[in-house]
Amino acid sequence: MTKSLTLPRHRFLGPSKWILYQLARLVICLFERLPMALSVRLGRFSGALAWVFFPKRRLAVRKNLEVVRCWGEANERPVSLPADLDKAVWQVFGQTGANLLGGFAFNRLSPEGIDRHIEVEGVEHLISALEAEKGVIVLLAHMGPWEALAQLPVISREHGLSAPFAALYRPLNNDYLDDWYKCRREARGTRLFSRRDGFHKPVDFLRSGGVLGILADQRMRQGERVPFFGQSVATMPIPGLFHRRTGAPVLALSLSTIGLGRWRLRIRSVDFSKLEGNADRAAAATLCNTALEWSLCDSLTDGFWFQDRFI
Repeated sequence: MTKSLTLPRHRFLGPSKWILYQLARLVICLFERLPMALSVRLGRFSGALAWVFFPKRRLAVRKNLEVVRCWGEANERPVSLPADLDKAVWQVFGQTGANLLGGFAFNRLSPEGIDRHIEVEGVEHLISALEAEKGVIVLLAHMGPWEALAQLPVISREHGLSAPFAALYRPLNNDYLDDWYKCRREARGTRLFSRRDGFHKPVDFLRSGGVLGILADQRMRQGERVPFFGQSVATMPIPGLFHRRTGAPVLALSLSTIGLGRWRLRIRSVDFSKLEGNADRAAAATLCNTALEWSLCDSLTDGFWFQDRFI
């Protein structure tokens, strides 16, 4: 059962932010009430429109996919991309729209409804990790319907697991939207940590046996420069630092489209045992990036490739 939303009160922040907040709420609440299949189809149509009107984003997606294809060929790793990269770019736009708009429906679904739309594979890795009683670090990539990831507490309870869930996040620029977003996540059972909470609060949460999700493929201005799809990129060291401090097992999740309004949530274990004792930050970041590569390769067209990822 979800908790009721109680938004905090704060001073008026200006008409533009308030209007944007109200519009965003209206659109999201509308799509939450549409049938999943209709939302997915509308999302694909919206993605097609974006493909037409945002040529620079088309070029960014194509450039990123070219890097991934070259990496796959160099390492003899199969990548799930059409032979025609322009077709792959089109699929990325359509699938991103479908994941975005279709994902909103998860916020109104019952546990049984969520189960009809998400097929879970590898839950035994989560069970095993929780048995260590050191908390669990979950590496997430920007792929699939992000709103589905917010249902992890509900999904875990359906499998008989009762650990608390939390995630690291960057506060939204609009304070109205940020408060609303946090309330919605907490109502579904996910606590949110930001930079304002420092290093120790997430560490304490892990030590208490919690499951902490981290979007680990974010583009960073600073970080450990290690390989990601064969390119040296700045990578966040936080997952490795949390593991070193707590000993928490590390898992990686992927979300792949398997049908109209249906996705597969795959859980993999990430073996940090080779790094114990003498692990440096770069080695841990490399291991995390390797895990993210495997996750994204489950369905590359479900990935969010609209930024210059390899800089």
